[in-house]
Amino acid sequence: MIHGAQPDRLRFFGTKNGNACKKGSQSGIIYYLNERHMKMDILDYERTVKPEWWLKQIGDCDWAGGQHLYAVLKENRFHSLYGEKSRLLILADGTRLVSFCTYAEKDDIPDTDLTPWMGFVYTNPDYRGRRLMGKLICRVKELARDDGYDTVWICTGETGLYEKYGAEYVTAAKDMHGGDSRIYRMDAYGFYGHETADVKARTDEYPGIATPKDLYRALWKVWTRETCTARMREEWTEENRTAGQCAITAFLAQDIFGGRVWGIPLQDGGWHCYNVVGECVFDLTSEQFGDRQLDYALRHEQLRHDHFMQPGKRERYEALKEALKREQGK
Repeated sequence: MIHGAQPDRLRFFGTKNGNACKKGSQSGIIYYLNERHMKMDILDYERTVKPEWWLKQIGDCDWAGGQHLYAVLKENRFHSLYGEKSRLLILADGTRLVSFCTYAEKDDIPDTDLTPWMGFVYTNPDYRGRRLMGKLICRVKELARDDGYDTVWICTGETGLYEKYGAEYVTAAKDMHGGDSRIYRMDAYGFYGHETADVKARTDEYPGIATPKDLYRALWKVWTRETCTARMREEWTEENRTAGQCAITAFLAQDIFGGRVWGIPLQDGGWHCYNVVGECVFDLTSEQFGDRQLDYALRHEQLRHDHFMQPGKRERYEALKEALKREQGK
């Protein structure tokens, strides 16, 4: 699918200047950026109160792909072209369009069974350079996980952009218009060991959680600033939800899958915790480190008794456990 000129340089991992917290909203997820006290919504175009308002802004954007999308939406051809379950996601700053992208069943590549696709990736020039598209990327990956997919596909003419954000080039292809495109794959799951995390739950206390992937998918919805360790709350954002969650997450995973919790020593004297169950090694909170490579050979066993002696950690573990139960009970 067409991607915008001068695409936003995406970012998955937040910093102190990009702090965000979450609050419920009928229209989507509301973000408060501490840096500018800016409120932002992730909207589903077809569920907005006034879709024509957003349609006009899409048509006014400085990109031919956006104008093409405008025509497709205006003529009610979006679902016939890209699939009945396809969605247009909008990042909005109040009533202003910040970014948009599609989460689609089909793309411009004919005769392929690959699905789902992320396309029509665009950011308003007034908002470029703030890494705001990363919010929509996270949402697309979450939608893919919820739909049972491990991979999101990207069709683009860009070279060297998506590789920076974990996407892997697969092959060249001709689109339906005869143009040259590059096909990329992006993992919907980003945690270390997700490829082989197939160990089975040993308890039925959490219905629907049979594997570590299931647990990750559920925890993504309940990791919050409040369950993050106090010293790292300034680093926690909606895009970096695993920040400061490692120990309580690893011990909760141990409750469900058994095995042992191991720790990697960190420069600040602390430990980064992860799980080993038999031959299966997985780290549900590894994404907080971005591109940094952790040495999982430096393993030291971690005991919950020792960790829970630390102020607030047992309470955060219990809060995460209860939030998970509520999420599974929906």
